[in-house]
Amino acid sequence: MTNRPTDAPAVRYDFLVVGAGTAGAVMAARLSEDGLHRVLLIEAGVDTPPGQIPADIDDTFPSSTLNPAYFWPGLEARMADGREPRPFPQARVMGGGSSIMGMFALRGMPSDFERWRAAGAAGWSWEEARRVYRKIEREPARGEGGDGTTPVTRTSPREWPTFVSALRDAALANGFPYVEDINEAPAEGFFPMPTTRNAEFRSGSARCYLTESVRRRPNLTIMANTVVQRLLFNGRVAIGVECEHGGATMTVLARHVIVSAGAIYSPALLLRSGVGPAQELASIGVKPVVDLRGVGRNLQNHAYQFFALTLPRDKRLAPTLRRFAMAGLRASSKLQDCPPGDLLLFAFGRVSPQPFGTGVAMLGSALYSPFSTGTVTLQAANPQAAPRIDFRMLGDPRDAPRVVMAARLAERLLRDPTVAANYNEAFLLPPGMALNQFNRSGLAGLALAVGAGAALDAPGPLRRFALRHVAGLGRPLAQRRGNDAPSDGELLASIAPMGHPVGTCTMGDARSPSTVVDDAYRVCGVGNLYVVDASVMPVIPSANTHMPTLMLAEHAAERITRDHTHVAPGVMGAA
Repeated sequence: MTNRPTDAPAVRYDFLVVGAGTAGAVMAARLSEDGLHRVLLIEAGVDTPPGQIPADIDDTFPSSTLNPAYFWPGLEARMADGREPRPFPQARVMGGGSSIMGMFALRGMPSDFERWRAAGAAGWSWEEARRVYRKIEREPARGEGGDGTTPVTRTSPREWPTFVSALRDAALANGFPYVEDINEAPAEGFFPMPTTRNAEFRSGSARCYLTESVRRRPNLTIMANTVVQRLLFNGRVAIGVECEHGGATMTVLARHVIVSAGAIYSPALLLRSGVGPAQELASIGVKPVVDLRGVGRNLQNHAYQFFALTLPRDKRLAPTLRRFAMAGLRASSKLQDCPPGDLLLFAFGRVSPQPFGTGVAMLGSALYSPFSTGTVTLQAANPQAAPRIDFRMLGDPRDAPRVVMAARLAERLLRDPTVAANYNEAFLLPPGMALNQFNRSGLAGLALAVGAGAALDAPGPLRRFALRHVAGLGRPLAQRRGNDAPSDGELLASIAPMGHPVGTCTMGDARSPSTVVDDAYRVCGVGNLYVVDASVMPVIPSANTHMPTLMLAEHAAERITRDHTHVAPGVMGAA
């Protein structure tokens, strides 16, 4: 049962956590463990309590990413200067991104955390990150037993569709080793993809951290369907938030406020509340509280593209397996100043929960250590106005060549005779074309499913006509007879930002003008205010950001708990 705040105009807590996503769920669970400190967790989206988790969120195929009810409406992002903004999905549901993402469970590379430390985030190292990862992960395949919070599973090669096995063989023939456990042995190589799931359920942070026993704690209150509009201050000390719940505005007071709204909405909330570049805020009518120039800067993301493969009936994933990510290939560009493992390929076994979904597979290629940075800014002071997101991908001259290198590696493997024998056609997908293009709801979805199933099993010319002119997949770049290689320009035009924004509330040396939080997650120049989520990462990790964000949140909870164990709960005032 979820506790509810009282109807009083001002309610006081020891810790108030804004956002119940990957990081926020961890913070609420850990900070309430002592049974003493009163913790309030606020989420803008719907709650998904134990026993009531929607089937599409629990699904081991990421069906939830197709449900618009779980996302912020009207959010758009500009991928690069000169391009039009496109919809950019960001989760608004209990568990945040962990409830809707593709379930990759990559830790990243040792060099990621060396780069964090070099950027001014003191205390970070691969050894420290690995210590916390082992606290999180429950992966019996390692033979450790494991009592971590989050089940992690790798799809056995015995279950791979034949094109994935062929990709492995082609990668090995091209000099890449096979790596059984890419997280414990981070390096170049082909590997089974670790995923945050068990045999039955997604391992989202809401399921794994906000359990029934955690929710029964009398000192933990969870408040869903509540939008925090701004932070409240007494001078330069955070004292609570103003939020909208059930059509009414209410004030909630707290000794400490922890913002865990993600790399888009955390900086937006700080900016809207007067924490950010003072001149910029004043120009849109926001009264500055503290001039913090780094808020909303240093936005980073991974750039990716997809090749879709049509598969013969006898070379598909078993229809009973609701799997998505099968395997990956980590490679290095070896370009000057670029870290190892900066390129990633990943293979998907199906594109839809519908029966036709196993007839199409995807091979993605991505730049996993970009140097380009962008911004999150406000369009207006109004809390209802969506923030402006400018990724400025490929702005750094070192990025475009590596995007092309990753795509050419995927293309080379697809043209390998061993791999080519396992698919009919391969198409370079338009930018941002992913699962939602292969899935529709209602009668349109039913018609698509029936039509797609018939087209995929049709003779070659008819199949290619339907895929090109009806599904809009474009011309095949590789097929059994003949090849049509895309140009570098076509490859660069096909990229899109992943759902991995980071860096907009950068952790670093408090003396640096670009730093937003110090190594204790405290917002510089403001008392009693913290940020804990992917926005504090100074450099994007060479991994999907879910596991690094979980790890960072566990690390923050340890640090904040340690710093406040000597403080009696219920006493208001500065830290």
